[in-house]
Amino acid sequence: MKIDQKKLRILKILISAASCSQVLERDAKNSLIASLKSNSELKVAAQSIARNFSNSQLIRKLNIFALKKEDNSSLNLDIKSNKIHVKDQEIGCLKILFKSTLPGELQARLSTESIIERFLEYLQKVYKIAVLNESDRHVEIFVPNQDIPDFKELWKHFLQEVAFSDYGLPQYELPGLMQTFVAMLKSTTLSGRGFSTLDIPIVNEKQANILAAWYFAVWRDAKKRQSDRQAQINLLNKELEDEELLEKDRNSKIKEIETKESMQAKEAKKYQELFFKSFQKILEDQHFLNLELSSIESQLNQDNLSKKDFNKLTKQKQKVLDKLIFSDDFVKQKTEFLNLSHGDPFVYFELDQAQNPNYFNKIKLIAKSFTKTATDQINGTRGDIFAKCIIEMYRLLELKQEQFDPLPTPVLTEEIIPPRSRSPGDDHKEFCYACGIDLDPKTAKWQVLRFMFERPSQRRQSASGEGRPHICDACALLAFASPLKVTDESIILKLEAANEQSSTQFKLQDYLRMLTCKEMNLNAGKYIILTSDKTTKGDAASSKLGQVQYAIAKISSLFSVEVLQDFKFSLITQASEPIVLSNRHLIFVKGIMEGYRQNIIESGKDINMKLGDAIRYIQQDMPYLAEYSTTKHVTYSDSFELEKTRQLYWHNLQNELGQDMDSNTKLSKRARLYKDVAALTGLTAAFVGSMESSLKSKSKEEDYQREMSKLIEKVDDPNFFGYYATLGVETIVQARLWKNPDNYFVYQQTQELLKTLGQTDREQEKEGKTWLQLYIDDVSNAYAHFADDTQYSADKDWKELTYQLKLSLYTRFPELVRKPTKSGEN
Repeated sequence: MKIDQKKLRILKILISAASCSQVLERDAKNSLIASLKSNSELKVAAQSIARNFSNSQLIRKLNIFALKKEDNSSLNLDIKSNKIHVKDQEIGCLKILFKSTLPGELQARLSTESIIERFLEYLQKVYKIAVLNESDRHVEIFVPNQDIPDFKELWKHFLQEVAFSDYGLPQYELPGLMQTFVAMLKSTTLSGRGFSTLDIPIVNEKQANILAAWYFAVWRDAKKRQSDRQAQINLLNKELEDEELLEKDRNSKIKEIETKESMQAKEAKKYQELFFKSFQKILEDQHFLNLELSSIESQLNQDNLSKKDFNKLTKQKQKVLDKLIFSDDFVKQKTEFLNLSHGDPFVYFELDQAQNPNYFNKIKLIAKSFTKTATDQINGTRGDIFAKCIIEMYRLLELKQEQFDPLPTPVLTEEIIPPRSRSPGDDHKEFCYACGIDLDPKTAKWQVLRFMFERPSQRRQSASGEGRPHICDACALLAFASPLKVTDESIILKLEAANEQSSTQFKLQDYLRMLTCKEMNLNAGKYIILTSDKTTKGDAASSKLGQVQYAIAKISSLFSVEVLQDFKFSLITQASEPIVLSNRHLIFVKGIMEGYRQNIIESGKDINMKLGDAIRYIQQDMPYLAEYSTTKHVTYSDSFELEKTRQLYWHNLQNELGQDMDSNTKLSKRARLYKDVAALTGLTAAFVGSMESSLKSKSKEEDYQREMSKLIEKVDDPNFFGYYATLGVETIVQARLWKNPDNYFVYQQTQELLKTLGQTDREQEKEGKTWLQLYIDDVSNAYAHFADDTQYSADKDWKELTYQLKLSLYTRFPELVRKPTKSGEN
């Protein structure tokens, strides 16, 4: 049974219903499961769909239930007014959810798209709601009959339980901020110089704790930097006690100590002065606010207070509460610690942690997850930013429930959101710069950060200069929760099924999870972000190779050939459309990397620019030149792997072109050229190999290799090639093309060429060995055949054919070009 799109839709609905305990009775569910096992293809598709619903019990039942004769009665659906019935039982209903307008800026758009994907995955796994169809504007879903909240409430649950939780829902493999935000900080450098604390909305305690832990980790790493430098100073001083130390070495160590002590004192002074000044001012301001609040509350408690005065005091109280961060008890305790430490932030923190261990325990555990890469995102070497981190950490830890910001509005709604109109111009606070919704100019406070846009500073058309535009709280929060950040050192890919086969579509999420577990990569929905490989000096390979070329190399190194065939890979850039990476190019690059042992970074030191050159040739569908340019610079080649790659490349060309193989498009011409060169390679390589065999025992290596190179150089003329091939041979010149695992592709192409020339009986077999019997006249006949081909009628096209043949032959005899003294190197 072929699983077409209509059948796939029915399967999703039925498995959604079967995954819910409230929908089907036990007998009806067992009958349905048995029907799903009526044939192997149906069973495989059902198991794959069940995985998307995170229903391991249903998967097990599909495995252990006995096969039964095909019965389609349980697989037939009856739709009545969007209500779905199976055998007269209502199992659920169809709904349409509408998408909000996607932001125009790339990073903001990716944030919205990825949160939609994650929300739909949450609905599938937690509430067994099936996604049936999706477009840029809507999502069609099947909701099984069960008691669930409305979609506004489901959206809030998703945000609190997953998107803005710490660890998400691990039982459903739904990641929280630790797997998105924290993992992103550890793998992707957003700004080389670092930035300050994040001015973003805070929606719950878990989000606040993670940010507080990050700022705590900045303090921790600064303290470690000071401690490590002091340890180095102490060690140098100890080494100076050695009386046998040479004067030159002693002076060098003294100078090094002076440099480190100066740096240590300068950094400590900077941290102490700015921390003391900033924190003392905050504490004083908060102290006066607490006094003012007490005074207002005392007045409000007075009897006979007029309504006018009551309203006035109430407004004043609210203004104070809006500014109030710390309680009076907090201010008194921190002021005491500040004075005892004399403003030294490291001594201060030790005092506070000793006095309030439980206060810090909840963030110290989280802080262990922040690596140096994560803390370096903040420019903590600046004293003012370092002080701000500490103050912001305390603010986040002291937030109360009523002080949290509202959750983002739903990105999927049951009602269509009509287009909105606004006043012209783009330099004001009346709308969100990302999604375009209306903002209140009086209350708009969130501005674009590096976390939200790739380039936060925008030169708006109606503005007089650059600045950071305002955005809504929803866009700010969704950007914060998304791990997809566009940088010079990151590659963002979109993965889609290359065809409509159900098995391929179901594999997508499995491969994404496998990849993110295998390496330090991040994924969100259909998107995955790959961090750039770096040399030991810190040079990013993506910037040296080129973003597209690096993406091709990285994908080829990570994925198996099967995955490269099954999925469509698109590179996401600031361009209006994603850059589709050709499957055949990815497959050939993988073959080059594995067949010639090529790595993106060589020995951890240098970026492999030769690999970059080969990739560019492959992008132009010049695989012979790519191989030749690679084989010149290596000493290893896996001929079996390379031959498999050549055949896979040819098969992908055939599948992509289909009936257009004989057309006059550029790709079809390149495909025919590739096939013709492969056929001529097998034909001529047999004679080059025959020359090698006859001269090897009579001549020195450099002598017979020189003769082989001369022969290869003459492939542009069949007469000269025949002449050089017959030198010193008195009998009929003949050769054998053996059928081996390292040449079966060119063997097949040569055999087909001989059949085209009317030679159908050349294949021979003896003692388990198979070969094609070739004669020198076959070369002349083949050249005459191609000379009559309209594709090679122009002189430049003929030269292209013979040039590619020459390159192909050198890859078959790589020893001829790996030594610079050989004539064949040209």
